[in-house]
Amino acid sequence: MINARPLSEFSGTDSKRLIDAAKDLFGERFCWVVQVPARLCLAADHTDYWEVFSPHLVTFASDTSKMRAVISARTDTLVRMFNMGEFDDCEFDMGVDSPPSASDEFQWLDWLESQGTPEAHWSNYVRGPVHHAQMNHDVKNGFDILIDSNIPHSSGASSSSALTICAAVAIRLVNNLNLEQGALTKETADAEWYVGTRGGMMDHATMIYAESESMLELTFRPFSAHALDATGKFGSCKFVTIFTHPSDKGRSTQLAFNARALAARDIIPDMLLRLGRQSTDSVEQLSVHRLPEIVNISEIGNDMLKHYPALHSHGNWDLHIQDWLRFSIAEYNRSWEVVHLMGGDEGLQELGTCMNKAWDDAGDLYGIRTSQMDMIAELCRQCEGVLGIKVMGAGFGGNILALVEENSVDELRDLLRKNTQLFSRPVDDSMIVHGLGSGVSILTGPEDDINWASLWRNEEV
Repeated sequence: MINARPLSEFSGTDSKRLIDAAKDLFGERFCWVVQVPARLCLAADHTDYWEVFSPHLVTFASDTSKMRAVISARTDTLVRMFNMGEFDDCEFDMGVDSPPSASDEFQWLDWLESQGTPEAHWSNYVRGPVHHAQMNHDVKNGFDILIDSNIPHSSGASSSSALTICAAVAIRLVNNLNLEQGALTKETADAEWYVGTRGGMMDHATMIYAESESMLELTFRPFSAHALDATGKFGSCKFVTIFTHPSDKGRSTQLAFNARALAARDIIPDMLLRLGRQSTDSVEQLSVHRLPEIVNISEIGNDMLKHYPALHSHGNWDLHIQDWLRFSIAEYNRSWEVVHLMGGDEGLQELGTCMNKAWDDAGDLYGIRTSQMDMIAELCRQCEGVLGIKVMGAGFGGNILALVEENSVDELRDLLRKNTQLFSRPVDDSMIVHGLGSGVSILTGPEDDINWASLWRNEEV
């Protein structure tokens, strides 16, 4: 178990603002300080929840955009949430409306369906992992948590998953629960379903398994995570995120995301099974042309829709079956191409070309680009040093991920500054340069050398 420490031991300047604020709130109570990076995906976004093949993705963690949380244990069942950003402080009692213990007859998804989708609020990303832990572990103590983050929200860098992980780590630390990577990845992914989405594990796996100076090769069903050494591979280039406009996680975007998850998890696998497609078939053997082009959810039985209550109640939504499957197959193939490029002698131009193909398909096949995103992408392409651009995250706004020659980064920033009318935030806040960072970690202080010890050490520290 990693021990909590008095806040006076966290004296370094790197997190001084956060620690000072925590001292005002918590006094000299013993605390943990947790750091979670933003997630960036280089290849195969959106495919981690596809059931018709074993998804394969290439991701990495940012060394620039991070969320930090100061966590202090309580002796009661209260969870108090504070943040240093724009969101309101709040609290809830774990003993009120808590889920029952999981059983063979009643699991997490059953409970979520019985509760319905909660009203949108940032605290839901804390409530989810807390309630999931209550259902599956021996949880007695609540906690106080103070959040500070420079991961832009609604940006596709998954600040929501970072907050979910902070809360999941908190409930485990204060109740002395296991912090094994695989279990934490699976449980935090499931816990985030509390907010109403039905996403996959890509965000959580990246944030938990990422290693500095490495890309991360992820597979799902079966799950695996392998570091791809990228030392020196991008020496002449930088990864840059450019914020376009907020990716609204309100009803319409959530419906659009869940429609794709419904098709990927349930509808298309069922259709292929009826065609005689076997689980051992290769991606190339998927019979796209034998599937309907579009299916409306009004044609789908209630048993399949019950896991998607918002879509179910909406009652009218088109699922673009053929295009969405073509997109997922193309992304799957691109991910293997990126792994090959990482291990070979090919130049970064090939990687940029791969990203540009993903950008095209995200609009033409998956329908997750917006007109404002397109305008900003075209502006970026006017900078000669931009080698590739792709949608980052779930789309419908948020960040563009660009591969940019290092000596062109300032030129790109100047170009964007001349077109501020296209952006919803100041350009200097919208454009962030990222290196390849490490995953979740706990500060064990003192912080003279930013001593972030690995979360996964078993010995006392």
